[in-house]
Amino acid sequence: MASLLSLLSMLSLFLISALPHSLNNLSHHQQQQLLLQFKASVSKDGTSLSDWTPLHHFCNWSAITCHYSSHSVSAINLSYMNLDGIISPVLGNLTSLRSLDLSGNYLTGTIPPQLGQLPNLWILSLYNNELQGTFPAALSTCRSLYYLALSYNQLHGRIPPELSLLTSLKYLYLGDNSLTVTIPPSFKNMSSLVELDLSENGLDGPIPLELCMLSCLQILNLFKNKLSGIIPGSLSSISSLKYLYLGVNSLTGNIPQSFKNLSGLVELGLEKNKLSGPVPLEFCALAQLRLLSLGGNDLSGTFPTYLTNLSELNTLGLSETHITGHIPLEICTTLSSLKYLSLWGNQLSGNIPNSLGNCSSLEELYLGDNQLSGTVPMELGNLNHLTRLHLHTNQLVSDSSNTLAFLTALKNCSLLQEIDMSRNNFTGILLPSIGQLSSNLYYLSIQVNMISGGIPEQIVNLTNLTSLDLSRNLFTGNIPSGIEMLSKVERLYLGKNKLEGSIPSEIGQMRHLGLLDLSHNLLSGKIPDSLCRSQQLRRVFLQYNNLSWEIPVSLGGCQKLELLDLSHNKLEGKIPHEVLASLKNLEFYLNLSWNFLQGSLPNEVSKIVMVQAVDK
Repeated sequence: MASLLSLLSMLSLFLISALPHSLNNLSHHQQQQLLLQFKASVSKDGTSLSDWTPLHHFCNWSAITCHYSSHSVSAINLSYMNLDGIISPVLGNLTSLRSLDLSGNYLTGTIPPQLGQLPNLWILSLYNNELQGTFPAALSTCRSLYYLALSYNQLHGRIPPELSLLTSLKYLYLGDNSLTVTIPPSFKNMSSLVELDLSENGLDGPIPLELCMLSCLQILNLFKNKLSGIIPGSLSSISSLKYLYLGVNSLTGNIPQSFKNLSGLVELGLEKNKLSGPVPLEFCALAQLRLLSLGGNDLSGTFPTYLTNLSELNTLGLSETHITGHIPLEICTTLSSLKYLSLWGNQLSGNIPNSLGNCSSLEELYLGDNQLSGTVPMELGNLNHLTRLHLHTNQLVSDSSNTLAFLTALKNCSLLQEIDMSRNNFTGILLPSIGQLSSNLYYLSIQVNMISGGIPEQIVNLTNLTSLDLSRNLFTGNIPSGIEMLSKVERLYLGKNKLEGSIPSEIGQMRHLGLLDLSHNLLSGKIPDSLCRSQQLRRVFLQYNNLSWEIPVSLGGCQKLELLDLSHNKLEGKIPHEVLASLKNLEFYLNLSWNFLQGSLPNEVSKIVMVQAVDK
């Protein structure tokens, strides 16, 4: 977006200052009246454009640029001015207008076809509004258009073939609308196009072969449509192409080997299609490539080690591509600029290479859902820029010290935000050094391992955590004191361990807590009265413990509760009618079975209209 604004600014400056002026038969008074009518259509409360008054010449109004000699309106730049209302068709009478920028506002209605009456218009920027209706074919009469940006609106219907009459157009942005039908083959006539963005629409059918005739094209973005068929190998004839985005479509067939001819290619996105076959060996010729995204396809073969020759690569996405084999030992020897590496959801085996610690620029590392084994390299602690580390669902084990020493090494990664080491074969204990992990850490998942011993009290030093999952391990001892220091936690999973003692009353001080799972432990004592001080609490799992005493009336204070499971405990007494009377939002499940409760269900249970299951 920043680069788009910069380009637009430079173009506007050039067009207004350098180009000769075209005749305008409107008087200054007529132009002023048209501008005031336009103001009335986009400033409903009258507070916007406050200096647009007859008291001043319109050439002195904000956002207006006039030609230096004729003093006719040349440009209107009202981007990001919080304007609402509609675009008045009266703008079509300002025939001297060269640049109209209304982007980044809240404009609604349709694009008036009268804008097609502006023969001198070079720049039309209406992106990031709430404009509706079909694409105005009348714009095809603005034969001087050089830059057209209508992205981020709600336009629908087909792209009119007449658009191809804009043979001077260099920049066309129509992304993030609801445009449908096929890409017009007539686009081949717009031979001056440098950037073409049709992303995030509903365009279907094949990629037209005619696009290959756009010999000046540097950016082609067809991301997230409904395109089908094969990728035309003839796209490689566009030697100027630098950025090619075809991801999130339904494209089939192999990745064209001829792409090797795109020697200037910087970014290639083919992710989430139905492509098959191996990653072409010829890709090693793409020496300028910085981003390669192939994830979510039906590729085959082993890890394409030849990609490690792409020394400029900083983003490599091969997740969910069915590749096998090992992660190359030399992956960070040549890929020293790598910032993003995603290999999750494959069938990779073997060890995680120690050399990954040499990828000094690495920010995100996704290795989950493979068949990786061995220990986690201590060298990952050298990755000072690392923000996300996902190792889940592998066969990784602890080192000989049984202390998960790599977690201690990660304390050097001060930018770390996410750690997911769940569903592995880790054993041993957590060291107190876990509390020295990054202060930026908001997600920590260690679930489904065989980690034992107590939960270190130092874990409460991770005060920015929003999700903590230690469930399905062998933890013993008490819930750490000071748990209330984790005041930002929204989801706390400690279930299916061997925790003992009582539920700390301080849990009620965790004001953002929405889900609490302490089920399947050995907890005893009473349910704390303070539990519902967390006004966000929606799901509570306390089943399969040794909790006793009565169900506290204070549970009625959990006004947002959707699920409550207190089954398989030793609760006694009657079910408080105040609790059931207050649980109006209970939608999914209420289970009080296998306790020592007395009496019948209170009548209030019939008032919980959304509940799907009640078990007493």
